[in-house]
Amino acid sequence: MGMNVIYYDALPIMPLGSATQIDSLEEMLSQADFVTLHVPELPETINMISYKELGFMKKGSYLINNSRGRVIDIIALVEAMETGQIAGAALDVFPNEPGSNGEGFTDQLNSWTSRLLSLPNVILTPHIGGSTEEAQKAIGNEVSNSMIKYLTFGSTITSVNFPEVSLRPILESGLVRVCHAHHNQPGVLKIINSILADYNVEKQYSDSKADIAYLMADIQLSDTDNRATCNLEISDLFSGISSTANNIKTRILY
Repeated sequence: MGMNVIYYDALPIMPLGSATQIDSLEEMLSQADFVTLHVPELPETINMISYKELGFMKKGSYLINNSRGRVIDIIALVEAMETGQIAGAALDVFPNEPGSNGEGFTDQLNSWTSRLLSLPNVILTPHIGGSTEEAQKAIGNEVSNSMIKYLTFGSTITSVNFPEVSLRPILESGLVRVCHAHHNQPGVLKIINSILADYNVEKQYSDSKADIAYLMADIQLSDTDNRATCNLEISDLFSGISSTANNIKTRILY
């Protein structure tokens, strides 16, 4: 499209293509002709674009939001468009949205709806950003890859409501991987580690989220040349860990 792409992120992330990372949000806003938002809704991102930030934007610039409805202070945006500070906006998400087809987008949902709808320089779409062909394909690929990584390696990276834990794939012979989801209670790891104490633990990583915790541990079996012994050790590991009081789900990968 012939654009020079600049971006701001709270973290120093690797740029895509020839994009340039800018040191601060204010500096990025002051340079950009078109600003697009790509952030989750978190306490620190609610109303992250309000009067002050809109004042930093170039006069006559444009704002596009396909992320979350509450990251923009809509009243501030409406006033910025009414005064000409912002030339136009395209919004796909809103703080309060209709719950079903046929329900109106009215002032009962958001007190500023009529003012927003009356503006000639705004494009509103009904939260369809995740429904495009490209988005649906990307979502399908991401979910499928996440499931494959969990089933094959035990990795839970990108989980939304589960602890994010991962270890690199097992390449060495004689290793098995314990994947143990359990209630997040004091003393659980002490019990699990007492079971693992008879083995050489090559790697171990645990994390928790709310009342659920997840442990991954790579264990070296004692006699890798004896299949019967290996099977017995795997069975003992599974029985010992899965029978603990706070067990939710235990898997042994090998």
